[in-house]
Amino acid sequence: MLRGISTALLLLGASAALADQAQPAATPQAAQHPSDLEDLRAELKRLREELDALKAAKPEAAAGSAFAQGESSEVEERLDLLEVKQEDAVVAGDIPGSFRVPGTDISLRIYGIAELNWIHDFEGDNTDIDYATFSPYLPLEGTPAGNRKNRDFLTARTSRFGFEAGIPTRLGLIGVKLEGDFNNEPRTGDTAQYGSPRNVITQQQTSSYGLRLRHAYGQFGGLLIGQTWSTFMDVDNYPETVDFNGPVGGTISRQPQIRFSYVTQPAGTFTVALENSSSYVLDDEGAVMASSLSRMPDLVLRWDKGFEWGATSVRAVTQELRVDDGEGAEGIRRGWGAAASALVKVRGKDLLTLGVTGGEGIGRYLNYIEGAIYDADADRIEVERAIGFVVGYQFKPTPWVRFNLVYGMTRNFDNAFTEVAVANGIDSGRFGINRWVQQAQFGPIFTPVQGVDLGLEAIWAARETLAGERGYLTRLNFLGRYYIN
Repeated sequence: MLRGISTALLLLGASAALADQAQPAATPQAAQHPSDLEDLRAELKRLREELDALKAAKPEAAAGSAFAQGESSEVEERLDLLEVKQEDAVVAGDIPGSFRVPGTDISLRIYGIAELNWIHDFEGDNTDIDYATFSPYLPLEGTPAGNRKNRDFLTARTSRFGFEAGIPTRLGLIGVKLEGDFNNEPRTGDTAQYGSPRNVITQQQTSSYGLRLRHAYGQFGGLLIGQTWSTFMDVDNYPETVDFNGPVGGTISRQPQIRFSYVTQPAGTFTVALENSSSYVLDDEGAVMASSLSRMPDLVLRWDKGFEWGATSVRAVTQELRVDDGEGAEGIRRGWGAAASALVKVRGKDLLTLGVTGGEGIGRYLNYIEGAIYDADADRIEVERAIGFVVGYQFKPTPWVRFNLVYGMTRNFDNAFTEVAVANGIDSGRFGINRWVQQAQFGPIFTPVQGVDLGLEAIWAARETLAGERGYLTRLNFLGRYYIN
């Protein structure tokens, strides 16, 4: 009997070892079958109990036989080895794509993107403002930057990495996310050694860029506390682009916040959030006069609902704009904005995205307008009245290629804000107030193998200042992206 149990234990241990050699425990395939590991543990426990019972029932037989002693010792060593393997084995965690950290109940997912962008500007050299498209500050016709043609720029700074964790508690699972990229370039105005711009020195030597925080938050149920995409931005229904900045006319913002969402089956999801206030006010010369002087966070309200035909979202935001230079110039004004967006399943796998955003004093929540200006003569903050549109269509003929066509625009309207801007001469020049900004993007993204994207996108952009000056940009953006999951 003892020999039979010993043989069974050795065979079971050999099977487990062979399984470990054939398929490492840390692979995703092994992590998808934790029940196999549990069955192994149960069988080992049963056989150990039988072995202990036999040894206790016949101690003299076990002691009198050197063979039995040796066999028993070998079985116990094998059992100890298998138990160590069990403790070190990696199994699936409680969140998708995660694994259980050995010795803990924490689920951890590690991910990242290695990415290269190659930009070629045919017209309108905007690279010193931002390597990604930034239409509101396009160089104007007749200026040196506007006259320059053909410029290349390559960067890998948009590569990123992140961690997601699920931490079990007696009240439920707490989710934590931490993500960063390297898009933290010292801009042209910062000079380093030899009097050259710091970003030029960086590119000539190591092309290294500083780590930048993207997401850092914890979530329990409907409560989120930390930094992530603004609640006013509809990330899920935003059109896809190769260009890192994406289209004008919508919202692009990540910021610290406290958010609570209440999910209902028939009526959708209702969300309220308090978010960091960081909109600025221009002075009568066009310079930033005051930033982040609000006495309270921005308030965002949101409603989302999915349908068989797609999804929709409606949002509202209000923020306080405040000036206080400590020398008598004071002013307070409340800005507001509203937005609606939708994703529509058109045919097959094709998708249509639509979005409209507008308001008065909406500031950074509309990409891109200035937002507010301080009228020193009237001792009053005047707010910009503007609206933006974004429309995108994704044509997906096969699983490995998709074509994106995206158009966005912003436009402001005459009011006290534009009157002050014109009266003080900040209605023209490269950093002058714009009447409108437009941007169109088109190109394919190929996925030749899982985890790899290769994209090519043509971009056309234009703007007109309040003074009627115009600037144009035409560029081509190549993208190479590798996912690490």
